Amino acid sequence: MKPILAVLVLVATSLTLATSATSASADTAPTDTDLPTTVAADVLPTVQIDGVAWKQVIVGDIVYVGGSFTSARPAGAAAGTSETARSNMLAYRLSTGKLITTFAPKFNGQVKDMALSPDKKLLYVAGGFTQVDGVNRYRGAAIDLATGKATSFRPIFNSTTNAVAATSSAVFYGGVFTSADNTARTKVAAVKPSDTGTGLLPMNPKVAGGNVNDIVVSSDGTKIVIGGAFTSVNGSSKPGYGLARLEVSSGSSLALPVNDEVRNGGTEAAILALESDGTSFYGTGYDYGSGGNSEGTFKADWATGKLTWLEDCHGDTYGVWPTTDVVYHASHKHGCDTSGGFPETKPRAWYHSTATTQDVRGTNIADDKYGYPDHPGTPRPEFLEWYPKWTNGTYTSAKQSTWTVTANASYVLYGGEFLKVNGVAQQGLVRFAVKDIAPNKVGPTLKGAAWSLTGSSPSAGKATLKWPGNPDKDNATVTYKLYRGSIDSTPIKTVKVTAPFWKHTAMTFTDTGRTSGSAQKYKIEAVDPLGNISRSDWVTVTIK
Repeated sequence: MKPILAVLVLVATSLTLATSATSASADTAPTDTDLPTTVAADVLPTVQIDGVAWKQVIVGDIVYVGGSFTSARPAGAAAGTSETARSNMLAYRLSTGKLITTFAPKFNGQVKDMALSPDKKLLYVAGGFTQVDGVNRYRGAAIDLATGKATSFRPIFNSTTNAVAATSSAVFYGGVFTSADNTARTKVAAVKPSDTGTGLLPMNPKVAGGNVNDIVVSSDGTKIVIGGAFTSVNGSSKPGYGLARLEVSSGSSLALPVNDEVRNGGTEAAILALESDGTSFYGTGYDYGSGGNSEGTFKADWATGKLTWLEDCHGDTYGVWPTTDVVYHASHKHGCDTSGGFPETKPRAWYHSTATTQDVRGTNIADDKYGYPDHPGTPRPEFLEWYPKWTNGTYTSAKQSTWTVTANASYVLYGGEFLKVNGVAQQGLVRFAVKDIAPNKVGPTLKGAAWSLTGSSPSAGKATLKWPGNPDKDNATVTYKLYRGSIDSTPIKTVKVTAPFWKHTAMTFTDTGRTSGSAQKYKIEAVDPLGNISRSDWVTVTIK
């Protein structure tokens, strides 16, 4: 735990600033150089969709999108206008956000997942489709990225595939199916990259209970981790309850100590997504009612299967993406105080994108207030000050915002069913960029009448001003400046606060030495480290 850094520049008298100790915060311009820098919260114009995006894959300057949608339209275009037909898959330029018009394979059912081949020439696809461009492909396919057409790769699954991962020697699928290539395989199968319906590999773990939702493969291709709602694998529930680590050659289970701590399975809990950076794998989950104990994100070691850290937030987490220093999450988190993050509030507030450190920065504490499952004493990362605002969509029955996140060294991409980001109409897809290439125009949130500066005269010659905190979506540091008479004058009070958004609390200042009977005008402004300014309206105080 690190205390708030609060710098108070006092040029008048009688300021009350309510603060308390909390975790340190980092953002696009962190004052704590020990913490990593996030991308900016600026909404970059990106092609839009009329449905939901389940997965994005970056290949150079091209982003491939899979989901459930029938059309694409440019950034800024209203729904139903300037539409281009797209059948559950599209591609756009990473650098511009513009649709690539020459890439348009047609899937007759939704695309749930995609995986790039090691040579980056093919995109392996999983989902609910049975045809690609009118040719039979039973829930497994490969798209040649040079032509945009399906290859001869055609494994056959008898029901939905939710996940796909690939090496040079095998393509792994997970989902709902009970047969692959007309052979019994329950929810997990491996096929040859050359599979044309008879390329099934021997791996055949016994998965019981719920479905497989995602798969990741180790960097050497010898192991996979599966996550889902299943309750046992190869007859074991520990490990094997919602998570399993498997040997590819035999399908046998391997040690997975993280499954001792993270246990989501059955009909009301699951591991929802997995990602890997080669040395670690990451997972997300949900728990609703019973059967699970984690709704946040965990990080575990590929070599040992041991827990590295657990972000113990409450609110389903749907996607995760690790970058070199920062881990980004897609969710609907509503309380993270057990992990040093923002608290639960009434009415409840939802945060659909968050960022944490890659390394351990503290320890989880018990939830003694709401009765959620918790993980006291386990290691946790640090939350970083990056909180774009999302407007939920209505395309799926869940009516959520973000479902997936991916990134490279310069951009972070979110996909889902959201309708707006930071109040900007931007449906289903959005890009964020590192500070060096972002506009960096996101300032403190409140302005004008929405930032309620109030004033009164408690006694002769005095004016007391009060204003709420005004945090910034991608900067922890905000400098508050109070003006009397004109903003062209020197502020009568300057207060610099570095803290998470929920610690930018109300402030009070008493201006003294005013003439009795005079009318004094006051305005407060908030300035972030990149010079973005938000100002209140003027308030007039008649001095006693």
